[in-house]
Amino acid sequence: MKFKIKGNRDKQIGLAFITLSALFVMSVAGNVLSGSLAWHFYKTRDTIITPMAYNQPYRLNTYGGDTTALSMFAMSFASLRLSVSPESIDTSHRVLLRFVPSESRDALKKVLDVEADRIKKGGITTRFDLQSLSQTEDGAMAMTVKLSSSTTNGGITTALPDQLRTYRINMAYENGIIRLLEFSELKPTTT
Repeated sequence: MKFKIKGNRDKQIGLAFITLSALFVMSVAGNVLSGSLAWHFYKTRDTIITPMAYNQPYRLNTYGGDTTALSMFAMSFASLRLSVSPESIDTSHRVLLRFVPSESRDALKKVLDVEADRIKKGGITTRFDLQSLSQTEDGAMAMTVKLSSSTTNGGITTALPDQLRTYRINMAYENGIIRLLEFSELKPTTT
């Protein structure tokens, strides 16, 4: 009789231990699954932004933005580089260089310094009119602009001939920060 009660109790304790172990395993699996789903949805969630200065909302997530976002970023970068005067060029180029990664900042800074020197010495004021903007590959935009320039010599303003130029703007969106990887002028090929 004593052995029967002890064996019955050991069976019940073993069954309770197995049940609690199974519940623990299911709890761990549920926590791992819900944690991985939370991480996935955190990384792929889209944020819709409606900027005040532009006319369309755009979508961003941690991996990048849509074409509308890239075109707005490209227009902003073009404005900082191309719509300048002798008084505003240093500030505009300084702001533009903040978006360039440090390993490629020196190369763009040299090009911008040459442009700034030419604009300051000539007293040239430029503004750009967008002719076309297209996405050539992921993160890269091709922008054709008409540059309208004028020079001021004392009180006389002289208009310079308009120039049609094409620029390649390569951007990357990393962890919520836009990076300007390349801003170069595409030269037309001559035959």
